[in-house]
Amino acid sequence: MKNADMRQLELMCALIETQSLSEAAARLGMTPSAASQSLSRLRAAIGEDVYVRHGKAYRLTPRGHQIMGGLRTIVTRWREALQAVERFDPSECSLRFAVSCVGHSVTPDLVRLHTELREEAPLARLDFQVPLHHEVDMHALRSGKIDVLCASAPPPVDARDLHSERLCSHPLTHVLLSDTHPRIGNRLSLTQYLSEEHLVAHYRNLDPASRSPIDAALLARGHSMRRSTYVQSLWVCLDMVARSAFLMTMSADGADRLARQVRGLRRLPLPPEMPAVHSELHMIWHERTHRSQPHRWLRERLREVSRSAVNETVEAS
Repeated sequence: MKNADMRQLELMCALIETQSLSEAAARLGMTPSAASQSLSRLRAAIGEDVYVRHGKAYRLTPRGHQIMGGLRTIVTRWREALQAVERFDPSECSLRFAVSCVGHSVTPDLVRLHTELREEAPLARLDFQVPLHHEVDMHALRSGKIDVLCASAPPPVDARDLHSERLCSHPLTHVLLSDTHPRIGNRLSLTQYLSEEHLVAHYRNLDPASRSPIDAALLARGHSMRRSTYVQSLWVCLDMVARSAFLMTMSADGADRLARQVRGLRRLPLPPEMPAVHSELHMIWHERTHRSQPHRWLRERLREVSRSAVNETVEAS
């Protein structure tokens, strides 16, 4: 039955059940002419007649009697599956979701996400991962190893099987530095900022000019790039900043949270002459989960905890 689709099978079952082409077509929201053409394509796909017209009635052929029971079962199971999707209840969901999120982002609020999932879907499980490398992460989405990727850049434009949207954007306005930094006091000039060494929590292996939006903005203003070390672990970065003379640039909210949580760190605003730069976070998912109700529910939770975190930051400022 090559090239037959579910809509054609539903139409034939409706035709035999109602004994009326116009009524069968109406059930599927089709015109009688479109339904007739669809049934003709189905007969061609099957390779032989499964019903014949007898007066105003439609009678199954021997071949039709042979396969009709199986076709009705397929259509019934398909309808049940659609109804189950439409009736999705988080409290009954027992899936195990995997979200991969860049470690240097303060949004989405993963703690709140996990708490809300535990409350709304107590049977489900939520695992968090750290992105490894752009191509590796795209492969993980395609293979089903992760369900959602929260990354600092959208997928390639030619990745037609991937969907994405921007979750949030944060102005990069502060630096984290050690309480005992040997050269910087309570203010930071642009000359000092450019002369110091920097740490960047990053996972994408890009060319140096595009690794960081900060360096791209500095180059566009005629400044030199920062001397930066790229580290794929946020917590290694924080330990290095607290115990040495590195600087780490981030949003005001991120700097405030981390300075309160990690001993030996303080924050300072960037020099006023620094170019305005934003860090973006993009949510990326694969076509296989695009219409899945449980995964749509998960993505909506991610949107909510991202919006709430951004709103709390704006109110606090």
